[in-house]
Amino acid sequence: MASVSSADISPSLVERAKAASFSTLAEAFDHQARKYGSRTFLRQKRDKIWRDFSWSAIAEAAARLRAGFVRLGIRHGDRIAILADNSPEWVIADQAALGLGAVVVPLYTTSAADETRHVLNDSAARVVAVSGDELVKKLLGFGSSIPGVETIIAIHPGASARERSFGTPPVMTLESASADSPAPVAEGKRDDLATFIYTSGTTGDSKGVMLSHGNILTNAADSIEVLDLNDTDSTLSFLPVAHSFERTGGYYAVMLAGGTISYAEGLAQVAGNLIETNPTVVLVVPRLLEVIHTRIRRTAETGSPLRRRLFEAAFAAGQRATEYRLRGEPLPVTLAAQMALYRKLVFHRIHAIFGNRLRYLVSGGAPLSPDIFRFFSAAEVPLVEGYGLTEAAPVVSANLLGRTKIGTVGRALPSVEVKTAPDGELLVHGPNVMKGYFRLEQETREAIDSEGWLHTGDMAEIDSEGYIRITDRKKEIIVLSGGKNVSPARLENKLTGDPYIAQACVVGDRRKHLVALLVPNLENLRDFLKENGLEGKPVEELAKSPQLRALYHARLRELNKSLSDVEAIVGFSLVPEPFTQENGELTPTLKLRRKVVQAHYRERIEAMYGDD
Repeated sequence: MASVSSADISPSLVERAKAASFSTLAEAFDHQARKYGSRTFLRQKRDKIWRDFSWSAIAEAAARLRAGFVRLGIRHGDRIAILADNSPEWVIADQAALGLGAVVVPLYTTSAADETRHVLNDSAARVVAVSGDELVKKLLGFGSSIPGVETIIAIHPGASARERSFGTPPVMTLESASADSPAPVAEGKRDDLATFIYTSGTTGDSKGVMLSHGNILTNAADSIEVLDLNDTDSTLSFLPVAHSFERTGGYYAVMLAGGTISYAEGLAQVAGNLIETNPTVVLVVPRLLEVIHTRIRRTAETGSPLRRRLFEAAFAAGQRATEYRLRGEPLPVTLAAQMALYRKLVFHRIHAIFGNRLRYLVSGGAPLSPDIFRFFSAAEVPLVEGYGLTEAAPVVSANLLGRTKIGTVGRALPSVEVKTAPDGELLVHGPNVMKGYFRLEQETREAIDSEGWLHTGDMAEIDSEGYIRITDRKKEIIVLSGGKNVSPARLENKLTGDPYIAQACVVGDRRKHLVALLVPNLENLRDFLKENGLEGKPVEELAKSPQLRALYHARLRELNKSLSDVEAIVGFSLVPEPFTQENGELTPTLKLRRKVVQAHYRERIEAMYGDD
């Protein structure tokens, strides 16, 4: 029998096997910190300079804060919340808590006060690690309405302490909360709870998803294997680490692989930070890709006639080449020569947006339009689309490079099983499936059946090769008054594929026909507005202008030609303000909160239906 040396084994498989051997996330981090020591683990730009934080420095700070938690009386199973943007301090607080056996409860910095208060009270958090003076004020503003919170720890540089006052807990700084002597990582089991992640609440009140160390370690290990991650990889982190997609894929998987994480300064600075950090792996949500796609096309359309023709020719060739790549076939000689030319003349500009080392652009958190996927694939951007949900820790499947079917979300990860229920709902089984919803036994039984299958709430089709096609959310399918079922998400993807539509919400449940709320793409409308004497007018006035409404009538007529009669968009209303997290209409990963949007625009919707 032939022997196999370690040199013959893929580095990612070595890291995956190692991840599978750890009992807890804290044990895994401690191992990596000892292995990599002074090597850079985290990077953040402070005072216009990128600062490096070594593995050992983060581990030391976490161990000292862990000892401080012990001094505060925190024990195994207690909840510690983190209300902070992505930063080295987030990791320090996380690893300090995990290494004690405490349960981490991440909070979104963009959440409304009521939601933050709900999570703190529902989870029974005893300590909140918070970053930023404004967020400290937010917590103190709750007064006595968060009675279980005993201590607030301000973890940002330059934070100030505050004594306990009537109705509010004391505020400590990271330095004052940390002990002089570090506390070691406590022993634990894979079945121990690691975190409560509260669902984004697209269909109701948020629920605490209970994930164990084993749930996350398994999912991170699978991600390492399918993406072939190793200790030469680096990522730019800008999606909120409070979300399970970024937490597992952009933090724990990179940690287990021994890679480096750089933190973006903010969404507005992502473009510059990509160039500065030059990552190999970037996690994105579809909305960001839609914005990049719109700007690339806008740049091309406003160029000279020669540049426009070159752009269109390049993408026509790229789309033909994509079909060969997806089938795993070599390009014909002529097409290969064309692609070599277009790489130099057109595609290199698109690649440069993400730096020059990109191996994977991983899209998740919401469905990606097939048209957007085709656009980036034609430009040879290494785009991978994943699918998952918080209850699955979170990744279920991925469309891998060279093994992609556009329009699907790929095949299940190595440790995951999938099937569809008789009604078409996607079911998931495996060691990544959550323990349940915190203090919600009935909801847990509804989500996980007696055989351990997680009911995702997504309708799906699985082909003979195991590729999963998500068709809609089970609870969001529109049933027209005539009994026909319609997928609003599919139609919204088609609508936002129009260059003049930035966002869309399709409405029509129990109605005769469909209507849509449309947010105009003002950037792409600049020429139209100028030509029609509308330039510089307030958005509210633009939304009512006959010229603009006539344009959208024409665009919808063209779209409706490609749709069935029941899918046709019969009416529309132009919404002057975009759907955002701040107004509660989008989740932190920019998914539409359909019920909230429809509640905000109830009068407009009723007006569109008239006498219906």
